[in-house]
Amino acid sequence: MNQVLLLLLILAAVVLAAILDRHVSKIPLPFFLIGLGLAMAGLPWYRSFHLNPAVFTFAIIAPLLFNEAQNSSRYWIGRSITNILSLAVGLVVITVLIVGGGLHLLVPGLPLTICFALMAIVAPTDASAVNSIFAANPIAEEQAATLKHESLFNDAAGIVIFDVALSAYISGEFSLEEAVGTFFWEFLGGLLFGALLGVLVVSVRLMLIRNHDDTPLIMVLMQLLTPFIVYLLAEKLALSGILAVVAAGLVQGSERDKLRLTSSRMQLVTSNVWEIVAGALSGTVFVLLGLALPDVVSAMKQSNGGQLTVLMLIGIGILVYFAKGGLRLLWGRYLLKRRTTPTHAWRDSCIMALSGASGTITLSLAFSIPETANGQPMTLRGPLILIAATVILTSLVMPTVFVPLMLPSQSATKKPGLKWVRRMLQAGISELLKEDHYRAEAQIVIDSLQQQLVLDSTPKLRIERQLMRHAHTVERAEVQRLYEQGQITHDELTYYNRFLKLNFFSADDKVWKNVWFRIRFGLHIGTMYKDLHRAQEAFLTAPVALEEVYWREQFIKHGEDILPIEQAGFERVMADLKTLSSSHGVEVNMVRRFYRTRHRRIRGGAIDETMVYRLFMRAFHAEYELIQAAIANDEITASLAEDLQQRISFDEITYIQNSEAYHR
Repeated sequence: MNQVLLLLLILAAVVLAAILDRHVSKIPLPFFLIGLGLAMAGLPWYRSFHLNPAVFTFAIIAPLLFNEAQNSSRYWIGRSITNILSLAVGLVVITVLIVGGGLHLLVPGLPLTICFALMAIVAPTDASAVNSIFAANPIAEEQAATLKHESLFNDAAGIVIFDVALSAYISGEFSLEEAVGTFFWEFLGGLLFGALLGVLVVSVRLMLIRNHDDTPLIMVLMQLLTPFIVYLLAEKLALSGILAVVAAGLVQGSERDKLRLTSSRMQLVTSNVWEIVAGALSGTVFVLLGLALPDVVSAMKQSNGGQLTVLMLIGIGILVYFAKGGLRLLWGRYLLKRRTTPTHAWRDSCIMALSGASGTITLSLAFSIPETANGQPMTLRGPLILIAATVILTSLVMPTVFVPLMLPSQSATKKPGLKWVRRMLQAGISELLKEDHYRAEAQIVIDSLQQQLVLDSTPKLRIERQLMRHAHTVERAEVQRLYEQGQITHDELTYYNRFLKLNFFSADDKVWKNVWFRIRFGLHIGTMYKDLHRAQEAFLTAPVALEEVYWREQFIKHGEDILPIEQAGFERVMADLKTLSSSHGVEVNMVRRFYRTRHRRIRGGAIDETMVYRLFMRAFHAEYELIQAAIANDEITASLAEDLQQRISFDEITYIQNSEAYHR
């Protein structure tokens, strides 16, 4: 039961961290996740939490790397394969030899093989950590592609060197020939085996598609199971399970090229599922890192590190980070091939060095160090884990602080996207304003598009409620004026004010108000009409959708007409809101939409659902035409045009799936 609770707490921490990240953008998401994981470690059930590296690699790292691989561009991999292998293999090997050898000379108490094992732990970069850095600090496309794909392959190099170095330390023997043979067997064998299994899975999926068995349940579950099966089978054959998963993911990505526009629904569902799964797993990685930090301290206390104090180990970790970072800087400056001559070569190389953050594999390998060796306690296990944890945290802090200082301001690059979203939505609205015959249906679509115009700003509920209260006061004053001028009777004033009171109550949209109003309204309707069916309908239907109909019927029943009164109140409120639209556009638009919907419902005009659909399609078509004209005139980039057209497509899908909501 504690394990289930732990899983739920981790997912809750991922959600909370994501919310915090949206409101405190200067702090990268991993730090929120690590902090929440550290807070969880204070709970009595998880104070002795111990990370199982085998389960961690199998359950989290394997599917994460599979998803990264299937979403990777084979074009960029083919274009940058030399640089990728140079970083993923060459740099890892050189880092292990040079920095590991230097560390042994600096700290003679650390055996050379242990220094090599330590460097194999911290040398690989991590896809999740790298991506989190990109999210906060976008870098050049070529740099991002190289770093992303490097992190897919260097894990295997680090794992193989770690196994060889640790085996040499435990056995006291080292064979270069055997080490090289093991490396190539695990590295190349893992790639080939994973690719073959990937081809097999893709063939089965394509066969299912041809036979029309490509339901989301079948296809998505097959894809989710693939990395686990590939990893287990590769490990059974003593191959690199990580590289096998990466190779299978790359082959899986080729399936989309074969499918192109066929089975589009399945592809959309698959991408959405993987987006959620990958986001949850990436967050889980850092929560577990925070949760495991007390275990690092515990391992340090249980180990006898000799003369190595905690401060000395932290210092060694920071020194190791800067040493491998310096080597990475020189490697990126002089040994990586560039297709174009960079104008800021040293700056770009420094960004490449800083962005190579450590994370999941480093954490997993550190905790996989055995607690005993040859029947004796592994006294250096605690110090090595502490050094590795220091490198991970330092590698996350450094790019967060310094990469933004090296990059040009990103604010200018964000404005064009928002500007074109607004222009696109305005094009749809302008097209619908031309509609003369179906004004009510056109207004429904216009209101929906206007809501999107303010999505870059978060509505302030306090301001919205103040405006709703102000509109309510304005309408009551208008109705009072009608009474004082003798245009309505005292009964009409009384009952219309009662209608406004209930209308204002329901407009707040609080859950408890909605439930209370449903109960009250349902009982009232059932008592009045002596009809259980109508009472049930009143309870299950949102009161705000039936309220206007009910009051119109009541006015008619007493020989009165609510429509002229509501028309006068509506026009007065809309005129008043027009004077406020410049100060609180988001909130004013929300209030305006509420009154327009009420006005339409109380007048009882039937909405032509087919025409609403046509008008939505007409608005989307106007948006498409604007984007096509902009790209044809070189006003926007192809990347921005793709994002904008994707937005329109998602809007279309959302409308089709929720079309009933627009007809109420």
